[in-house]
Amino acid sequence: MTRRGKFVVNKVSNARIHFIRDTPAPQSTAPQQCHNVSSSTPAQVACGRPAPPPTLTLTQKLEFVVTLVNRLLIGFVTVYLCWMSLRLDSKDIPWHAVFCTLGFLCLMSEGLMAYYRGNACTQVCHRPEKARLHWVLQLCGSILGLIGIAIKMCLEEVHFHTRHGIIGLATMVILFISLLSGLSSLYAAELKGRLQPRFNKTLHNIIGLITFTLAMLSMYYSFETQLFNDYSLDASTYMDFRFLLEIITIIIFVLTAYGPMWCLFYSRL
Repeated sequence: MTRRGKFVVNKVSNARIHFIRDTPAPQSTAPQQCHNVSSSTPAQVACGRPAPPPTLTLTQKLEFVVTLVNRLLIGFVTVYLCWMSLRLDSKDIPWHAVFCTLGFLCLMSEGLMAYYRGNACTQVCHRPEKARLHWVLQLCGSILGLIGIAIKMCLEEVHFHTRHGIIGLATMVILFISLLSGLSSLYAAELKGRLQPRFNKTLHNIIGLITFTLAMLSMYYSFETQLFNDYSLDASTYMDFRFLLEIITIIIFVLTAYGPMWCLFYSRL
């Protein structure tokens, strides 16, 4: 017996050709079984219906609110100080205040918040992407801050005689060390043969936190300088507004630095 197409040929003396009718395969009428889908996987389809979106916990909602409030405070201080400086004549603009505010207050704070779970801008980013964003923001903020310090040093003959200036000098010195430790931490996997990655990142965490603390402390004392007294609000409301900006600066520092402090507190050397 040989089969060719839809015919069967019987190779005997009285050969006959029998036609074989195609019959469709019986379809199973049993209902499809639905498999259990883990609720931890978002947007997964089960039994033809999309899974409901995951609900945020109270802690996650609080982190989003804290990050939003921190950004609003950073934006308020940054916009006001830049407006206070740029509204003057071009020859009187204190570029030192503009560059240091944008670098140390705005970009450096955003760089520290790149790792936060409540940061909506980096919510979809993975850990390596957050690390690169952190490094880019810190590098840009450091460059702007150093430009602002260099402008101040070139325009004045007497330097670093106030609390604002002395702390600014300390910030500039330790900033270079922080950048080097940040570069080492960025390539911690490649340097694990010479330096333990956990120790490398913890060391960078400590140095970076000291740098940010000194930068914000210098920003705090900048509201006591003659520059702010001359170009800020009038004398009748100067003390009240200065006190408000100092309180906001402290709040910005706490809301921004709690992440590195948390990691440092729970790190294991």
